[in-house]
Amino acid sequence: MPSSLKQKFLFIHVMKTGGTSFADIIQRNFARNERYPDAVLSPGAIMADSMEAYIHVPRVVETLNSTDHDIRMVSGHVPYAINELLQQRFTTLTLLRDPVSRTLSYLKHCRKYHVEHQGMKLEAIYEDRWFYETFIHNYQTKLFAMSSQEVQAEKRLGDMSPPLPPRSAFVAGEPVPGAAETLLEKGSARLALELFSASTGVIEVDETRLQTAKDNLSAMDLVGTTEHIDRFLQTLSERFEWNTESLPHRNPGDDRDISKALYQRIAIDNQFDMALYEHALNLTS
Repeated sequence: MPSSLKQKFLFIHVMKTGGTSFADIIQRNFARNERYPDAVLSPGAIMADSMEAYIHVPRVVETLNSTDHDIRMVSGHVPYAINELLQQRFTTLTLLRDPVSRTLSYLKHCRKYHVEHQGMKLEAIYEDRWFYETFIHNYQTKLFAMSSQEVQAEKRLGDMSPPLPPRSAFVAGEPVPGAAETLLEKGSARLALELFSASTGVIEVDETRLQTAKDNLSAMDLVGTTEHIDRFLQTLSERFEWNTESLPHRNPGDDRDISKALYQRIAIDNQFDMALYEHALNLTS
């Protein structure tokens, strides 16, 4: 990478948009000590610590605002509003994806990696209310419409009794608080995501939220789409002189078991995301 380039970059990694593959490009252009969260994690960091560093907004903000570091490339599953909380100026990047394709990819991810979803049909996973509201239902619009106060909140989708204890009640090396046992019985994925992820499940999207999301997307320095990632990479190469050759695709999908009815249902349920995606296409055309 040319030594003359001193920009700091913030990649808003929308889940299941190709960011895992894009991580290979990031590693090619930035040394470990320049990349967040790699620079602040030990090589043997446990999964919970890595997850918190990547998706927990308060931790990301505290680390980047208080640590003496050489970080120039930040990436994370974090909402757009985190940019308002960071003291330094970052060149902002993101990728959006066709909402139906993104949702199907996420459902297959759940079935593969979540104990509570293994062996289930995709339609049944789609019916899981907590995961639906938190990571599916107009998820991309929520990420770009949340306020800086909302992205730091610990408010959660209220379908647990007793409610999950505050994050401060979870202490390393100590037993899990009793009220969290119900979540552990369902599977560790739900508990970990409850603890660390932004509270998108409590956000209701309307036309006002959609307009906010469009405005925030327009304010980003570079927007791309998974379906046209070559354009995104070409712009990175031309504008910022990144090495973007030979992007591998590490999570290819298989749609053979997906019904036409599920395709249609996802499109109907995610109309705001469909509109935001169209806006992204207009920005990248």
